[in-house]
Amino acid sequence: VPEGYTVEEIAALLTRDGLLSDAGEFTALCRDASTFSKYPFIAEIKNASDRRYVLEGYLFPDTYEVYVDATPEEILNKMLSRYYEVYSGEWVTRAQELDMTRDQVMTLASIIEREARSADDFPKVSAVFHNRLERGMKLESCATLSYITGVHRYAFTSDEQAIVSPFNTYLNEGLPIGPISNPGEAAIRAALYPNEAYREEGYLFFCNGNPNESKALIFSKTYEEHQENVNQYRQYWD
Repeated sequence: VPEGYTVEEIAALLTRDGLLSDAGEFTALCRDASTFSKYPFIAEIKNASDRRYVLEGYLFPDTYEVYVDATPEEILNKMLSRYYEVYSGEWVTRAQELDMTRDQVMTLASIIEREARSADDFPKVSAVFHNRLERGMKLESCATLSYITGVHRYAFTSDEQAIVSPFNTYLNEGLPIGPISNPGEAAIRAALYPNEAYREEGYLFFCNGNPNESKALIFSKTYEEHQENVNQYRQYWD
C-alpha cells in the first residue's frame, strides 16, 4: 500500500489485486468508528460522524501479507495495528511539545504527504504549514481540493477554491476536519519535526517547479516572491 493513498484508492488497489470482491464493504467499514473503537486513536476522534472516512489517515501504508480469503475487517485491523506500532512514544511526546493532538498531527502529515514529492521537501512543506498556522493564515493546500473533488492537478480555479467543505483549506482557517490521505512514516515525522531553518526564516509559500525536470518544490517567504515563481512555472503545470 503506497504512502499517501486515500481510503478509496486503497479499496481500489485491493479490489484490483483480488483481495476484495466489492470495494463498498471496505469503504463502508472505514466510516464505522464503533467497529474500531478498541483503538484509542480512533475512539478519541471527536468529529468522526462528520468525516468522509473516520479511518482515513490511520491505515498505515506498508507491505502486508494476508490470506486470500481475509475479510475487509481483518485487513483493516492489520493496517490499524501496524499504525499503532509505528506511532512511537517519542512522537506522542513531541506532539505534546507542539501542543498538537495525534489527530492534528495525522491531518497535517496527510497533507504534507500529498503536497511534497521529494523526501527533502517533506520537512520544508511542514515548516510552511506550521508558520501559516501560527500566523492565523489559511493553509491554501491544493491537496485538500484534490481530496474534495477527486481531481489531481497542480492548480484549481477560484470556483473550486470556494467549494463549501470542511476539508477546504482555501475557505476555512486551520487544519481541515481530518486527514486527506494515509501518510507514511516520513510525512508523520515531518509534521512533528518541521525544517527549523525554514520556520525561523518565515517561509510561507511554495509551488511546483517544472515537474518534467524535478520533483522539488519552489519555496518563498513573501507573496510577491511566490507570485513570481507561479508566473514562471505555471506553464509547466498542464
